[in-house]
Amino acid sequence: MRSNPLISAVGVLVISLAVPTIALAGGDAAAGKAKMQACAACHVGITGDTPHLVGQREGYIAKQLKAFKAGDRKHPVMNAMAGALNDADVENIAAFWSKEAAGSDATASEEVVAMRKTKMTFPKDFPKGFVEYSARNKDGQNAVAREYINDVGMKAIKAGQPLPEGTIIMVVNYAAKLDANKKPTPDKDGIWATEKLAGYEGMETRAGWGNDIPELVRNQNWNYALFGPDKAPKADLNQMICVTCHVPAASKGYVFSLEKIQTKAHAK
Repeated sequence: MRSNPLISAVGVLVISLAVPTIALAGGDAAAGKAKMQACAACHVGITGDTPHLVGQREGYIAKQLKAFKAGDRKHPVMNAMAGALNDADVENIAAFWSKEAAGSDATASEEVVAMRKTKMTFPKDFPKGFVEYSARNKDGQNAVAREYINDVGMKAIKAGQPLPEGTIIMVVNYAAKLDANKKPTPDKDGIWATEKLAGYEGMETRAGWGNDIPELVRNQNWNYALFGPDKAPKADLNQMICVTCHVPAASKGYVFSLEKIQTKAHAK
């Protein structure tokens, strides 16, 4: 699992209303409605600085989605989201949002609320029944991450099989021990010494857990969660941020660290 503290600028589709729009736009709003749920996960019932899409100019929305898709605009969530769209999807989604009435995005539907909420709970007895397969320094964060997979997943990898339902991956984050110059203190194997547990990240797959998530960005049946040092879930997590970020890892079963797991499984 890629370390991913709640991305502060999620959904930065709109920079300014003053940015000029492209002239041509001709999407099918009805077709866009079938794809818009993935957008709604972050842009409906919104708070803070997440921008409104309803009422935005159709050509402007399409232009920005194309910029995210091409990588001309950089944002991990939006790059992954736009990358899952074809050209027709872009035009149709832009048409849908541009025709929605201002204020109609004030309240999230039951479907949107459901997709945002994870079904994952903190695994009982962790780290018992898990194998540590990687440790890495988190440059720029003065932190260390240790990654674990449960025996169910490791057994499958050792057998050369895809990760099955019931697989759990956990990332344990620690604050690095700092020296007098506020620099991380080396420990062994290049990994920094640690002094404080900061929290946990998790991903788990169970049959049916992907049913609430739009097909456009669905990660099979993976759900995602963040937990504090006390193992309590972070209730404010919108797991659709994690879901969308993992879309580019589809060829790896949506697990960014799959190669590390395979290396550990076949180590002698």
